[in-house]
Amino acid sequence: MERRQAIKNILGISVAAAVTPLPALAKLNIEQSDPLKLNATLFNQALKSEPNLLGFIGLEDNIAPQKLPIEGKLPSDFSGTFYRNGPAIHQRQDQRYLHLFEGDGMIQQFSFSSQGIAHQAKFVNTNKFEQEQKAGKFLFSAPDSKLENTLPVTSPDTINAANTNVLPVNGELWALWEGGSATSLNAETLETKGLVNLGAHSKYGNALKGLAFSAHPKVDPDGTIWNFGSTATGDIVLYHINNKGITQKVNILKTNYHGGMLHDFLVTDKHLLIILPSLKRDRRNHRLFNAVEFDKNLPMRVLVVDKNTLTLKREYALNAGFAFHFGNAWEDPQGNIRFDASLYPNVDNLHYLSDIMKGLISEAGHAETTFFTLYANGKTDQQTVSGISEFPRIYDHLTGLKNKMLVTLSSVESDVWSDSVRTINTETGKQDTFVYGKDFLVEEHIIVDKSQHEGKGYLVGTALHIPSQRTCINIFKASHVSDGPICRAWLPQFLPLGFHGNFLHS
Repeated sequence: MERRQAIKNILGISVAAAVTPLPALAKLNIEQSDPLKLNATLFNQALKSEPNLLGFIGLEDNIAPQKLPIEGKLPSDFSGTFYRNGPAIHQRQDQRYLHLFEGDGMIQQFSFSSQGIAHQAKFVNTNKFEQEQKAGKFLFSAPDSKLENTLPVTSPDTINAANTNVLPVNGELWALWEGGSATSLNAETLETKGLVNLGAHSKYGNALKGLAFSAHPKVDPDGTIWNFGSTATGDIVLYHINNKGITQKVNILKTNYHGGMLHDFLVTDKHLLIILPSLKRDRRNHRLFNAVEFDKNLPMRVLVVDKNTLTLKREYALNAGFAFHFGNAWEDPQGNIRFDASLYPNVDNLHYLSDIMKGLISEAGHAETTFFTLYANGKTDQQTVSGISEFPRIYDHLTGLKNKMLVTLSSVESDVWSDSVRTINTETGKQDTFVYGKDFLVEEHIIVDKSQHEGKGYLVGTALHIPSQRTCINIFKASHVSDGPICRAWLPQFLPLGFHGNFLHS
């Protein structure tokens, strides 16, 4: 893409920058037998000339509590804690993971009060993390990264990285992964408590231990939690959990879906929507993410599931597509279902997250906000809003109900990562955008609002400033995003780029 090439020219990076210098060829030949060592060599080499790789280096230790210097003024009605999760260990010794999704999770905690803004961060002390931290090296194969002498991986929780999202539940935090259990944390200290047994205090007992539990649960306005888990057999486990974290009902859908990367879903006030993307897996490829392929001849399937029974009620077929993330879904009085997605034309962006682990900033697919309608008569419609779109968020109190504001990240000047945050009016398509600029790598921004009035409140999110090698936390007025942050606080260091988070009001 011309815009990507222009950015590379500005940074002084030629297209040939990824070509291995001659002195390193001998070493690379030796390392060809170990893809993880080769990945480390390529990344460390690329890092010398590509500053945008800073966010993918990772950390080695926790970050102690610290008070942050503030620019602007912290609003008096902005109080509570912002939690974020993401992979933060990508490399041990001379081996580096092959995909961004494999790194061990770290929880970032930003506390807002009349005393100012404070931060701390801790790794989730899973059994995997503790053993590898003590050994100082990787011990277990990961979904894509296969070790020659791996310790036995007896279940998904053996390699549970707890690295994708974090959800406040009944006074504690659940660090969420994709393939296995949630991990319970102390919400104040971030100390790890252990794996969550979803059947505890319910009729299910230990029967749910270790089942897949998605990193994108949906929470109804009354606190009810809904989630799914995608299994290797193609079945999908559905969960109904009350606001105390106690499972009320579980069911299994027989979908025959084997495409992998079933990452998110949606709820309305009456239904769950399981959207199966147009993906298939190359069974000859023994890796997980690398084996996923896009099939343009395979429609996206939308499974409409009754909330009361967790059983399939109806199915729709859409044009071929793929989405990591969805914003919201709701139903009109005629029984038509509306929802939005950050929709990709293929699955290239999944593989971009492999390329970047070896230091290769390659051409990736871009998503656009797309609004879908599933009509009660069986017909469908979709309309696309211009502009790159990812990490959609809405007001929490409107989950499953009609919303008029959608928050997404976007990219205006950079093809490396998101560089902007924007709001979209879902009725008019009007956009309000703030561009951080090409010097920033921007992470998910979420809505913080105690009033439960759409359009009020704030956005909060982090961004990594490449030139200063520091991360900042930023607060915007939700109604005037293009005016820029009204408050910003700087960390003295950079944080690894993460994925998702949530806010807990004080």
